[in-house]
Amino acid sequence: MKIELAKAVEQLFLRFNDPQFVRAVLSGRRRNMQPEFERVDIKPVLIKDQMKFQIISSDGKKDITKNVDQDFDFKSLFLSGYANLLSDTTTESYSVRITKKDEALLGISKVKLTRDLAHDRQKQRMLPESNQVFKALEMSDMLGRIKPSKMDKYKQTDEFLRLLSNLLDEDSANKREIHIVDLGCGHAYLTFATYEYLKDRFQRVEILGVDERLDSKEHNEKVAAKLGVKAKFLAAKIADTPPQKVDLTIALHACDTATDDAICWAVKNNSKIIMVAPCCMHQMQSQIKQSPEPWGLLTKYGLVRERLIDLITDSLRAQILRLLGFKVDIVEFIGGEHTARNLLIRAVKIDTEVSQVDIDRYQELIQLWQVQPYLARLLKSELKAAARI
Repeated sequence: MKIELAKAVEQLFLRFNDPQFVRAVLSGRRRNMQPEFERVDIKPVLIKDQMKFQIISSDGKKDITKNVDQDFDFKSLFLSGYANLLSDTTTESYSVRITKKDEALLGISKVKLTRDLAHDRQKQRMLPESNQVFKALEMSDMLGRIKPSKMDKYKQTDEFLRLLSNLLDEDSANKREIHIVDLGCGHAYLTFATYEYLKDRFQRVEILGVDERLDSKEHNEKVAAKLGVKAKFLAAKIADTPPQKVDLTIALHACDTATDDAICWAVKNNSKIIMVAPCCMHQMQSQIKQSPEPWGLLTKYGLVRERLIDLITDSLRAQILRLLGFKVDIVEFIGGEHTARNLLIRAVKIDTEVSQVDIDRYQELIQLWQVQPYLARLLKSELKAAARI
């Protein structure tokens, strides 16, 4: 329901003084406003027997943490341009979404949360190592600790969920269900972890995992049965995945043009959020026989040439999504010491008008390098309708 913004902020702030206050989250961006950070998390902490508030501000790449006194000017922070405002107690979630027309819409729901006042300097994990999903996936030992051989996979999953949480706060205010499709899911580490993370945030979570290997499907169905999760798995190529209702499309390390197939499928099925981490990219590499000057200085070195063309490929993928009405960014979702393929394309459908600058930049780049992105061929009709190119 609608509510005056000033009154909504007052109610949000009053919950800070509630002895059962758990957290507040600010995210998204109001029309014609630019908040300093992508997301701000606020929680009460007890430091040397004194109650303070811990503020964690994220720009999508790094977090800045500071502890403030209870008289901190939170109201100004709430009004600094964020579109989604949330304040939770142990039993009630009070959320406000500010629309493009600057109307405040209120949502109140029942929750079951735990108040934790610990001032833990260690990085807070999205899912603890002892979570049942890691045991079912044989990633943790009998004491609930991640096995050394699986630590990279665990850190990758944790960072993915952290980046996902920012997008969900922008897109999913007051939604009761979410439909997720994981394309090229393999042994479904990410599929099950995403389900586990979201099951308490939505009343209903629908999961479909797709992988062309039949043994992956059989393995994942056994894990689902062990966890009691009603997930579906399909043995098929990404391009052959039948149409589905989908809010979130995931594709991590789908090889070469399979990443383009995943983006194409997500667009054609009206996915609200797309998160893909590309792998090897031979298709664009094979197109570029001669580099335009002065780029020849870089591309005469094989390794540099490969990395540069990989970056061009991902930048073109991101730009195509921008032309189709998505808000897009490319982030490093895990350190290079864990995997060399560590870039993640994040896209949220916002249906903004395509700017001529974006169209010109896209066309200038493909003309300069004399390339035709595979994704552009797959989405030719969509691009023509959206951007007239």
